[in-house]
Amino acid sequence: MSSPPYGPGKTAPKLCEDFLDFDPSNAARSANLLAGHSPPVGEGQYLSYKIGSCRHDYTTKHPQSVTPPLDFRPDGTTRYKLAAVCKKCRLHAAVSIDYRRATNPCPNGEYPLHHFQRLPDEDVTSQTQILYTWQCSAPQCQAHLQISYRQPRLSDADRDLLTNTDRLKRRYEAAVQEDPNRDGMRQATPIDALGRLRKYVKDSLNPAHNRRTFPAANKRFMEAFGVQRHDCMELLQRLGFQYDETAEQEEWSLPNPAPVDFRLQADGNSPRELLEDVGFELVALMSKVASETGAINSAASEGWASAVRDVERTLAAQGYQRYAPLRRAPASNDLLAYFASLGILQDFADTLVEFAFDRQSNCDPERQAYYFECLQVIAESRGTEQLQTRVVMLESQDLVSRRDLSAAFRYLGVQVPTVGSTPPSVEYILDCFTARQSSVSPAVAEKNREALLKIGIARSSQKLIKASKQSVDTYEDALAWLGPEATKDTPDDLLLALAATRNESAADKEIVAKAIGTIARERKSNALNNWLLTGNSAGYEMSVDEALRYIGVEQKLEELDIAVLTMQFDGARTDKPGEQTEKAIRTIQKAVASPSHSPESWPVGLISHGNTCYLNSLLQYYFGMKPFRDIILDYDQYKLDLHETKEKKHCVGGRHISAIEIKSGQRFARDLKELFQHMITARGPAVKPETDLVCRAFLDPERYGQLASDVIGDDNAVNGVEDYVDIKLPDLPATEMQTPSGDATDGKERRVSNASSVTLQEDEDTPMLSNGEPPPTPPESPTQKPGQEKEQPNHAPPLPPRIRRFSTNEEKEAAQRRALEEAREKAKQQQDVTEVHDSATWRLRAGMRAQGVDDGTQEQVDALRSLYTVAVTDTVTKDDGTVEKPTLLKDPGIQLNVPTEDTDIYAALDEVFDLQPSDVKFGQESYKSIRTLPPILQINISRIAYENGQTHKYTKTVRLEDELYLDRYLDTPEILPSRRACWELRRRLRNLRRERKVLKDTDASLDLQGPAVVSETAEFLEGLSDMNAQLAEVGVDGLELDADLSSDLKSAAEQHKQRLVDLEREIDSQQNELEQRVKTHFSNLRTAKYRLAAVFFHRGTTTGGHYWLDIHDFQSKIWRRYNDETVEELPANRVHEILEAKEHNHGTPTYVVYVDDSRKLDLVQPVCRDPEDAPPAEPAEHQWQDVQMSEQRDVRALPPPLAAAGTIDPKMLEEGGEASWDTPRQ
Repeated sequence: MSSPPYGPGKTAPKLCEDFLDFDPSNAARSANLLAGHSPPVGEGQYLSYKIGSCRHDYTTKHPQSVTPPLDFRPDGTTRYKLAAVCKKCRLHAAVSIDYRRATNPCPNGEYPLHHFQRLPDEDVTSQTQILYTWQCSAPQCQAHLQISYRQPRLSDADRDLLTNTDRLKRRYEAAVQEDPNRDGMRQATPIDALGRLRKYVKDSLNPAHNRRTFPAANKRFMEAFGVQRHDCMELLQRLGFQYDETAEQEEWSLPNPAPVDFRLQADGNSPRELLEDVGFELVALMSKVASETGAINSAASEGWASAVRDVERTLAAQGYQRYAPLRRAPASNDLLAYFASLGILQDFADTLVEFAFDRQSNCDPERQAYYFECLQVIAESRGTEQLQTRVVMLESQDLVSRRDLSAAFRYLGVQVPTVGSTPPSVEYILDCFTARQSSVSPAVAEKNREALLKIGIARSSQKLIKASKQSVDTYEDALAWLGPEATKDTPDDLLLALAATRNESAADKEIVAKAIGTIARERKSNALNNWLLTGNSAGYEMSVDEALRYIGVEQKLEELDIAVLTMQFDGARTDKPGEQTEKAIRTIQKAVASPSHSPESWPVGLISHGNTCYLNSLLQYYFGMKPFRDIILDYDQYKLDLHETKEKKHCVGGRHISAIEIKSGQRFARDLKELFQHMITARGPAVKPETDLVCRAFLDPERYGQLASDVIGDDNAVNGVEDYVDIKLPDLPATEMQTPSGDATDGKERRVSNASSVTLQEDEDTPMLSNGEPPPTPPESPTQKPGQEKEQPNHAPPLPPRIRRFSTNEEKEAAQRRALEEAREKAKQQQDVTEVHDSATWRLRAGMRAQGVDDGTQEQVDALRSLYTVAVTDTVTKDDGTVEKPTLLKDPGIQLNVPTEDTDIYAALDEVFDLQPSDVKFGQESYKSIRTLPPILQINISRIAYENGQTHKYTKTVRLEDELYLDRYLDTPEILPSRRACWELRRRLRNLRRERKVLKDTDASLDLQGPAVVSETAEFLEGLSDMNAQLAEVGVDGLELDADLSSDLKSAAEQHKQRLVDLEREIDSQQNELEQRVKTHFSNLRTAKYRLAAVFFHRGTTTGGHYWLDIHDFQSKIWRRYNDETVEELPANRVHEILEAKEHNHGTPTYVVYVDDSRKLDLVQPVCRDPEDAPPAEPAEHQWQDVQMSEQRDVRALPPPLAAAGTIDPKMLEEGGEASWDTPRQ
């Protein structure tokens, strides 16, 4: 009896892929792709497809197979077998799986896939067959798997016997000599011989074929197989043909194989299986001969159906969950070994990656540290929350990966143990640790302790673990742990500041609290005890120097540039988010702030929800554009009344809109209106958008429909939807909501920052619904001034009707929570401003009443669309110079190409509007012109391109113009001749630059340009003559080279170098001519004048970064920078950072907004303020951390600090996260 399986395994999809790639004829004896496992990365060669192996093209041998029926689940009696043969190498393979030991076969709820472990004791190797065995590791499955291989039935000699043309010629000549007067004799071709043998084999396997003999003198038989018993006698008899020379005339009898009663137990040795295999091989040989000779293949109509799907179904490897982003960009080759070590494929979903890690760790516990390293690498490459969370959880459970252990050894200066070597002793490790601790900074000392702890956990050494956890049980030890600045004379407030600098990780918090507790007991300090109880330092303020040190800045504040500080803030929020970080940032901001602006004359900032800088910038843009702001504040005047009409007749965004989408858009507008009203009335410098608004901006309108479909007992569907979408989105439960400091919150107590947007609160005079929420408050009148007091009715408003939407409150809350979580997940990932902008305006327009209809597209015309829609004509030019009727296109803005070199806004627009290959008519060219311009012109500057399957952000400078004249692009006949002249100049200029790029650019890894590379190559070839002489001295033949190759390359290098000089001269000449032509033709065209009004900037990469917005206040004649909660004036000497952003700190403009110059004062009004009166002072003992406002006007807001980071939603990510940035719109 074989031993039970042990060691690593492979999931069914991975084993299926290895089966399809494995070629036993080209496999190593020690380890092969199918039966072996790759050693850990760095410890041996990764097993993969071996060069020279056959790329199998398997087809299923259905007569020999018992495949799973569709939609059939196996049970304890099930067995399957798949027999296949390769078209290229004619290798025969069989996959057999036996479930007779299973009680709950995979896949099931606990085990979504088979996880097969090897059973090498049951392997079989013989002259003709190789068999490998596995068993599923799931305890309730234990499916027994066998994969076997057989060599082709027809050997190379048999193939030559049947297809060699010389042999066929001799057979023809022998047949003619046998009977010279016989008519119709002709020489058989190779495909004739194969086809005739296949016909005989096919007839032999057909029980209904009655004619089982034929004369040996059959002329077609003699042409292909020889006269009587010559040539092919041995092959035919091996296949079961019988020769009878005792009959009146010599005859051949066809084989008559017996049926195979039980295919699952067939071993391939029966005569019928032999003939079946030969039949498939003959089809494969005929296909190959036909492709080589061009002959007609009589078997081509039968095809060669791929067996891949049958293999997947047999192994239950089909339909597994996949990682969606890999459909666009495959994983790096460097990661393949880590996926293979877990026994999975690179397209496995995160859930299956976790499953494979658990199975490998359970089946091969000795390598769990390495499997954890594989999980870490995959989680880092994908950047998904699920895998990153799992990694963090495992680390918190004291699991140490192989790479972390190696890093810990290296950090302590200990030689990393290798396979087979003797690991260092515990005493030696402790000596190294003690020596390094003697003279290092506290931060380095803590890292030393972390490294020692990892080694101790990995080696299960309590001695090392205890040594890594420095004691703070005594007064002296606690002070020493806080650092050399902490002495017995250090004041309590400074001790707390020192404690804050040591509170850098979750592991530190417990030690910090323990150290402060020890000191508090010794000093009997109420301040320290209060900090331990409340986490509040009782009014202690960090000094500026302490704040700078906390965020990792050693210089003095006076020595720092403001732009550098902004980057430091971003890094601190990413590296160690929390209240102390925000406190340090507020301290620095207060120190560098310019003289405070009065609330009446300065816009408010927007506090980020962690990773929503892109949304904050967009909301500030909406607020700063007066027509847009007015539409939102007076949205009731524009919205569609669903009580009067049940549906929208016209399209929005090219499609029809449902009632659910209409109401969701109107609710989104209402959230925006509340935010705008608070931005107008708030006294503080910043407000925080409601979580509801942030989430609703990303909540798919269809989710409203899904939830609304759960409404029961409502006779009015529209009203039911209206009631539902007005419900405030629920907070997450306490287990899911945490503050940045890690403290759990109630989930019902919704705390926002001092500058938060309006949040409904329970009031003792407010009638409550049965679920504990206040009834909906009617929105304010659009004509009412935002800060004006409303006249209160003298009676309570009537309660709304109670509608049973869900069968239970639990179902309702769960459905709402699912919808909210969906939106939160989208909001957590940094988005492309353009896409979020398009989505937001579409939602708002979906809820608006149509003011007309576009006859060409049936698109709804409304006040919002009229603000920014630009009409462009696309004109196709024919070969004869005539043009087709222009096509009218209407878009929300102009999409520029990705800038691959430094350019300016005019050149970028030229690329869009110039003559170029048509997008509609293949092989023809077209040009675009502007038919009508909107008041607000939006221009999207794409920054992302795909190179070698990977996204890349281009940060090339795009120089903007403060004044933009668009006359040259207008659809007017008078301008067209001038445009045509410029087109030809630009075309020549592009060709010259393209040629320069070909000659000049080389591989990025080479520090040489094109001609220099060719010249260096020539010099290297010249040096080969000396190398050949040295080789000749040791008796080795030299390299044979063309004697003229080196000189030819030198000549080519000189030519290329001279051509580059000429190209530079020609490019400069063409550029000057083009500039002169533009100046001559277009300098006087200044009717369509637009002014730069707003610019969205992004600093970062494709994996993360930060957005901000700059807006031009034409009334005040200043630029302001909106950077989340900070709104600052951009000095005149820094406006060049907007117009020509070149440095990294400047960011890259991604979205540009121009406005009609004649209406700029009416269109751009970023200051719209009517602050509420300051509230009366509260007693000092109250610590007002947040503002909570209700829609009742008698509740006032307290003046807030700059920001309240403690209220940032913990479900959001920090700036610069790993989410993909700025996916380009196609």
